[in-house]
Amino acid sequence: MNKIKAYVVPVITIIIFIGIMTSGGFLKKSFNNKDNVINYIYTIRQDIINENWQQAEKNLEQLKTAWNIVGKRVQFSVERNEMIMINTNIARLEGAIWAKDKSEGLIELSEIIEHWKDLEK
Repeated sequence: MNKIKAYVVPVITIIIFIGIMTSGGFLKKSFNNKDNVINYIYTIRQDIINENWQQAEKNLEQLKTAWNIVGKRVQFSVERNEMIMINTNIARLEGAIWAKDKSEGLIELSEIIEHWKDLEK
């Protein structure tokens, strides 16, 4: 009985850890409207293209809230560097919106999208 436990417990533990570490692609997906990061990104992109800066600021706050929710969910299953880069890009995007800089805002959004895609790798 002890021999079985000695093999089964480590195997189950390893399976659980592998499951957690490879679940980033699933966990980053939206489970409700409050955590739909990619939707907020595309909404902000349209706001910036249309130079609707006040709406872009509102949507940026919703993006930050959504990213905080998703970031907590995926923190153990994705590379930390990708999460840090998304945080950095969101901060830069905030500055671009404050400055009403269309090109910088679109650049930062494109970078956020690339880092978002890389979360599941």
